[in-house]
Amino acid sequence: MKLVETSKFRKLRKRIVSAHEKAALKKAVAKIMGDPEAGKFLKGEFRDLRSFRYSVKGQSRRLIYKTEKTTVILFSF
Repeated sequence: MKLVETSKFRKLRKRIVSAHEKAALKKAVAKIMGDPEAGKFLKGEFRDLRSFRYSVKGQSRRLIYKTEKTTVILFSF
């Protein structure tokens, strides 16, 4: 499985300061790579995208991504 980041995702990822948040994001991406079907589909015009929920120090976060054949494309979190 190949992993691709959009430019928006890359910018957001580089802004992360907290080590806890970096670790939680890394763990969420690893879970998605292991099971790309883990997230739920979004609705409306974003129905092609999936949302995977994870938490950082008790705060809920969402990782937005899309799967294509052998690729996972990360959009936002």
